[in-house]
Amino acid sequence: MSLTAIAIAVLLPEALPLQAQERQQDQQATQTAQEGRRVHSVRRGDTLWDLASFYLSDPFLWPEIYRLNTMVVEDPHWIYPSEQLVLPGAGEIEVAIEEPDRVPGEEEVVVVPEVVAEGPPPELQELKSIFVPREATQTTLTYEPVPPLAALAVSASDFHRSGMLVELSELGPRGKVIDAAVPENILVKVPQSPPVYGRIYVSHPGGEPPQPGDRVLLSRIDRRVKGYGYVIRPTGIATIAAVHEDVSDAVIIQLFDRVGVGNEVTMLESFHMERGVFAEPVGTGPSGELVAFLDQQWVPSIEDIAFIDVGRDRGVVVGDEFEIYVSSRRSPEGFRLPEEHIATGRVVRVTEGTATLRVIEMEYAGIAEGLPVRLIRKMPS
Repeated sequence: MSLTAIAIAVLLPEALPLQAQERQQDQQATQTAQEGRRVHSVRRGDTLWDLASFYLSDPFLWPEIYRLNTMVVEDPHWIYPSEQLVLPGAGEIEVAIEEPDRVPGEEEVVVVPEVVAEGPPPELQELKSIFVPREATQTTLTYEPVPPLAALAVSASDFHRSGMLVELSELGPRGKVIDAAVPENILVKVPQSPPVYGRIYVSHPGGEPPQPGDRVLLSRIDRRVKGYGYVIRPTGIATIAAVHEDVSDAVIIQLFDRVGVGNEVTMLESFHMERGVFAEPVGTGPSGELVAFLDQQWVPSIEDIAFIDVGRDRGVVVGDEFEIYVSSRRSPEGFRLPEEHIATGRVVRVTEGTATLRVIEMEYAGIAEGLPVRLIRKMPS
């Protein structure tokens, strides 16, 4: 509310200040109420602002007059002649006490009286405690850093998902993925591949029922590589949850590829690799040839899976490393070209006559079927 608005004169277009003689008349017209309050009879030109300035010595206290006369004054901007306004008495004025302005950022200084603790009375000073004080001891805590886990040359996941090149007779007893285990009352479309923790029905490998808790490898038989067998592509790992008369109820716990009806089911081969143990360089070792890839790609890359024709029958074990290279040759012009290193592969799975390599280093993107390979690092026996 602006001061100009408050100072609008009563029944006049402009507010006129009270004249000295009118002030004298107002004092004479003021009478004492039963409660001891004064009463002012409004005259032409009066405003609450002027009345507060005259009677209360502070024009900003005009709301105190308005507060006592709300039954008479509807709008504090307008008061009318002959209205009887009760004036505040001593002790009735509500004044808001404002704290002094403080400079922003300035800390407030609070003076706290000093309290001096008194000692025990003389009659208690001679008393001794029944508790025997202990000597202060200092405990030093020593934290020894926990060494990180040593790396694995080949993880269990690499071993199971990498696939192999093998004759079907080497797979052992096999079953089949029969169907996805979906209740008939759930009207949903069965996905092409069950998700992780999805349930499937599998036939018993070799006709022998497995035990609940057994794990099985799900795989798909891909193309045949002449002279070496079939490319076996793992699709997942499942745990047998329940065994029925003809089938077992299995839960998929790992997915490597799309699981479908007809996938092969074999008992999961156990695998263990000691941490921190890696292949060591050797001078000589078995050599052979890269015969196929798990995935036929235009441009080979690191992490690709390849198969070589050197296997368990020649002493190869998981973790061994082979060099893939180009032999020395002559150029069309007759010049002798030196041998070139192409890539390095680590054995992640071994069969009787083949081994599965995972490419771990590549000098040139020129890995191709038919390139020679040779053992360059051997796992400690």
